[in-house]
Amino acid sequence: MTAPRHGTLPALALHGPAFAAIAALLPAVATAQSQPRIEVDMSLFAARNPFLLPEDDTVTPGGQLAAKAGAEWPLDFRTKLETEGAVAYRQYARRYGHFLTGRADVALVHRRNEYLSLRSAASFERVLPIEALASSVDSAIDPVSIQVRHDLSQAATVHTSARTAFTGHLGWSRIDPRGSTLLAPTSAVSAELAAETRINSATTLGAVAQVTRSRSATGGDPHAWSILGKAARRLPRAWNAAVELGATRVSRRGTGSRRETGPVQFSGRASLCQEPGRVRFCASAAVASVVGSFGGIQRETSAAMSFDWRSSARGTLVARGSYVRVPRSIGLQGFEVPGLELLSLIARYEHRLDGRFVLYGGAEYRRRVGIGDTPLDSVTLQTGVLYRIPRP
Repeated sequence: MTAPRHGTLPALALHGPAFAAIAALLPAVATAQSQPRIEVDMSLFAARNPFLLPEDDTVTPGGQLAAKAGAEWPLDFRTKLETEGAVAYRQYARRYGHFLTGRADVALVHRRNEYLSLRSAASFERVLPIEALASSVDSAIDPVSIQVRHDLSQAATVHTSARTAFTGHLGWSRIDPRGSTLLAPTSAVSAELAAETRINSATTLGAVAQVTRSRSATGGDPHAWSILGKAARRLPRAWNAAVELGATRVSRRGTGSRRETGPVQFSGRASLCQEPGRVRFCASAAVASVVGSFGGIQRETSAAMSFDWRSSARGTLVARGSYVRVPRSIGLQGFEVPGLELLSLIARYEHRLDGRFVLYGGAEYRRRVGIGDTPLDSVTLQTGVLYRIPRP
């Protein structure tokens, strides 16, 4: 793990094309033909051990100012441009200093005709791993080092009939940890082919095959393939269920540049969601091979839950939970780490003042088990105000 620094950590700034993309996004939103989405979030917080570091139980207050914006521009009746961006400035009152993070996403969507549609997408993100517990197990290894992530993708969907579609997807991604002694820059290329058909008004069946190749200084350039069958069904009372089941296999370069192939293992994911009106609920679980910057491709088990209850005309209770575990991880020079774990629980209440302003307050609990096999946890209390366009 990156050694903690006493005093102020260096400021993290966006730069280059990514900063230009975010800066250009906000004024352009005003000219979009569709209604723009703008959100400004101002909050104060008090956190015990916010970065899940050993021997840091002092409560640290701080504040954050964040802004998000997004819009769509129809270029013609077949093509549209989707853009979204975010920037956040966070200040801690002691030890950690301040951080500037952000992201930018752009996608070009083209529907050639009723049979063919294309989607080209690019994204940039500068993020603290501790703020992305649900998306990467890297924060169990090093929660402090900033990560810069790039993604490019191209997808094509062919509808052979009103019920059947085939989708091909090519993607490239890169994770670049800054200042970490345990995480290393990792890039990956993936190809995916999926097919699905609607057999009746409520049921869809399909299959998906995927190949991923990663390259990293820490992980022996692992490769992975997976084949899954999938099904989705609309259930009574606004419930929706989806499941994917299949097999995966991971290989990596061993000693003497010889590639070692692991066993064929189970892979799959499932979800159950309901959204009838006042209550929104969704639960999901997955066992899959994912790309990270510690060891490249790792086998990961995860679960997530979200619950939103509109308790009154102006009030909403929100709950979120996520859990990620990597039973066995291989890092730099074959260094093996068993039992990496991440847990995040969030609960908060939102109260709408009028059509645009929302007050909120809540708590977050985080827990990680990293290389030292010692559980570390944190608790954060937060309150703030949201300004949204359009109204929530």
